[in-house]
Amino acid sequence: MLWARRIPFIAMAEFVRRLVDIVKRDLGKVIRFGAVATITVPIGLALFWLFLQTGLRPVVANLVSVTLATIPNYLLNRQWVWKKSGPNSVTREIAPFWAMAFLGLALSTCVVWVANKFTDIELVFLAAQFVSFGILWVFKFFILERFLFGDLAEQSAEPAQQ
Repeated sequence: MLWARRIPFIAMAEFVRRLVDIVKRDLGKVIRFGAVATITVPIGLALFWLFLQTGLRPVVANLVSVTLATIPNYLLNRQWVWKKSGPNSVTREIAPFWAMAFLGLALSTCVVWVANKFTDIELVFLAAQFVSFGILWVFKFFILERFLFGDLAEQSAEPAQQ
């Protein structure tokens, strides 16, 4: 039974090792990714708050604000963080990015919905949305690096282009 307790620890240690390797290799990219979050998270939160002020229910306000904030998030990540230019690929970049954004949207909407069951305080809704996206932020970097914009994503796409 002792080995069963070590498996999660080993997986976490491997995750941390990979995170350290990426930070060492791509510190500039990690910093730019963080900067994009410092730009787009306040945009999303401001939109969320504005929509709450118009009387939209918290869940609807969350859906609309996340959808709108995803546009600058995609553009800044693609062009500034990963230095991509040229045409956007709907199947390789846009659709997966939006799918990932909507997974985050689903999580944040569930958290906002639960918060709405207990309170009507707008600050709690904003915190719920902020925390939900914060949890996903680290995982999002790995997904973008590995599958959408990073060097490994380019390598896996090359045979399909030839």
